[in-house]
Amino acid sequence: MKNNYQKEKRTNLRLIWISFISGFILLLFSVKCSFSELPTRSSIVEVKGIVKDLKIKKGRRSKTLIINLNEYPEINFMIGDLELNQSSLYGLMNDNKQGDSIMFFIEKHEYYRKIVKSEKIPFPGNFLYKKNISIVEIHNKNTPYLSLKDYNESHRNNNYLAIALLGFFGVLMLFVGIKGVQYYRKTFR
Repeated sequence: MKNNYQKEKRTNLRLIWISFISGFILLLFSVKCSFSELPTRSSIVEVKGIVKDLKIKKGRRSKTLIINLNEYPEINFMIGDLELNQSSLYGLMNDNKQGDSIMFFIEKHEYYRKIVKSEKIPFPGNFLYKKNISIVEIHNKNTPYLSLKDYNESHRNNNYLAIALLGFFGVLMLFVGIKGVQYYRKTFR
């Protein structure tokens, strides 16, 4: 009987600590999302090249346009699912074929980390996204396929959703932790 009592007491304490720690971690990520900076005209760099391959990679619920250039064969320049909703994907695929020249913009830090390789790629990007670079803006002569404004708008909306979800679950876990403390005081003291 006493052994069960001690075991339940320890389990209750663990759950209280887990709920408080996970609540603070979720709130920390929520705050981190709110401080993330979106690219501006001064923080992007132009990349030009000849199209080697242009393909759509489909996942379970998402699709990504991957552009490979002759000049950078090991790097996948990507337009993700968020940006594809803001871009004219089929116009881009119809207007640009293998061997055509193309021009697009990427973030400067991506350029210096993955193309020039003058900066170190931070963890976990050095393992997960070493060869992938997101395209911020792409256009051809007179046709804009994805503008910086549309890119920022889609990422801003995604950030708001992440802030709301992470913040909600962080507060919920803190609330569960407070209720756990109240139960612990009432039951075990």
